[in-house]
Amino acid sequence: MSEALAQRQAPADLHGDAADKGPRETAALDLLLFDLGRVTFALRAQQVEEVIAWRAPAPLPRVGPRVLGILQDRGRIIVIVSALAGPAAAPLRIVVCRTPRGYLGLPAGKTRCVPAVQVFGELSPGAVVDTSEGTVTFLDVIHLLDAAEGAPQPVVAPREARAAGSGR
Repeated sequence: MSEALAQRQAPADLHGDAADKGPRETAALDLLLFDLGRVTFALRAQQVEEVIAWRAPAPLPRVGPRVLGILQDRGRIIVIVSALAGPAAAPLRIVVCRTPRGYLGLPAGKTRCVPAVQVFGELSPGAVVDTSEGTVTFLDVIHLLDAAEGAPQPVVAPREARAAGSGR
């Protein structure tokens, strides 16, 4: 048998010494893929409201290091949260997601929405998975809120407390 033919048949050989791990689960999902630095991230397309041009967010006091700040866009307050723990390349866009706590924005470089991406393996927040589009880090916006210690909520004191604080 020629060497090329042996190499071609090698992956199909089921009698090797390696234990069979079973078939890898696959799923076809609609994903928004975006790059930030050297990492490609994936979000379920249903979690994404829109992608807008990058604007520097206003900083917030007393928040975790992953919360970059907030910005206002068409009447919405968007909390900008970094998907990376460290610094990355300068973002070009913001991926806006609606959550039960409000709007969340993720800095992004190049973005692309890809229907029916084949995903091999288990999707869990922060998992690095192989897909038909290459290796991606899967994100879930609810998990990002928890990891960033939640989106800051505006605090409004009750009317009585405000009146007492101002001396009535």
